[in-house]
Amino acid sequence: MAHSHQTTLPKKKILRPKVAQVHFYIPKATIRGNFKRWHSSPAVNIMNGRCDQGETVLTETGDVFNPVHLDDTAYAIAQFVCCLVGIPLNLSIAITLIRHRRLRQKPRNIFLLGIIWSNLSFFIPAIIKLIYWGFYPVESLCRVYVALVGVPQGLLSLNMLLAVADRYLAINHPLLHREKMTVRFASVVIILSSISTVFFLKFVYIVGLAPLRCEVWLVHAKIILMILTIVFLSCATLYLVVYRQTQILLGTIFPSTNDAAGQRNGNQMECIELAVIGNESLNERVSTPITNDECSSIRPSSMSIHVNRRKLSQIDLETTRTLISGLTSLIITTLPPMIFVSSFLACRLVSQSECSHFNWLAPYMIELGLINVVCSPLIILIRNKDLRTALVG
Repeated sequence: MAHSHQTTLPKKKILRPKVAQVHFYIPKATIRGNFKRWHSSPAVNIMNGRCDQGETVLTETGDVFNPVHLDDTAYAIAQFVCCLVGIPLNLSIAITLIRHRRLRQKPRNIFLLGIIWSNLSFFIPAIIKLIYWGFYPVESLCRVYVALVGVPQGLLSLNMLLAVADRYLAINHPLLHREKMTVRFASVVIILSSISTVFFLKFVYIVGLAPLRCEVWLVHAKIILMILTIVFLSCATLYLVVYRQTQILLGTIFPSTNDAAGQRNGNQMECIELAVIGNESLNERVSTPITNDECSSIRPSSMSIHVNRRKLSQIDLETTRTLISGLTSLIITTLPPMIFVSSFLACRLVSQSECSHFNWLAPYMIELGLINVVCSPLIILIRNKDLRTALVG
């Protein structure tokens, strides 16, 4: 049997030209930053159903800034102490105003109750941050915190504005205020105004312009800044107007001749005439000292009040203290966060960078209102004798 022998030729090696390999090193922070910019670009935002300004705050390493993260133990202890003191204090005042019928029948106490509930709202984000820091660091808890950021500052500024507006109406339109400003009307105004404020503060999340995640959206910060600025300026302006109107009403602005006469006669009484024309209140003070018989002859359409000069000075001092305490509370609560957010946005606009060096200051600015909501109830108790008596009794 013949066997066929097949000769196999060796395979030729295919020579390929060597290509020099060049390795490039790209830092991870740059990759994260570029991906973040691409992810928040207009095209991607449109595909994901987000607004065109969906930029978020980043850290120095390019990661997404976690607004609820807490590193400072001393700061956490201070928050815990504020909650431990402030919550029982504000709750006791709120319960006293609700339980005593004599107090809750006054509309001005309803506005005071709105301020107290606004104070209590400051403790909710603080408690969430403490729970996240010490026990339960999950993203769902961080989302709740993001949903509440800015709401306490907005509610407190709003309720202070409503309380000052109530005093303005009581001074300039006393009869109309007494007729229309009831407890029910004051309650409805507070509830509707609070709901509207929360809606505008969280507009980007409610209408779906930005997803609710554990991050800070710049468009959300801009809306909060705009609303707080409007309410703050309105409230501060109205505080000054009410103070001026109170001075005029109480007759604390005297000519120098009358001041000299008042010093000679310490028991001299001043008759302040409040002439009411329609719904307008015209304050007219008689320039010369008036006896009781002369005051009784004033026409029936006007009201006259006998006030001692020394008493007027005391009332003016109390009014000034009220103005100072109210403005101080408003400034501590609202002004520092406004300045911080404005500086952060201005830094991003001017330097065209992330301005991540502002991030460490954010928790202190946001939670600075805790100091105010602990001190303001003490000021209220000191200045409100009826409330203090009802609370102790």
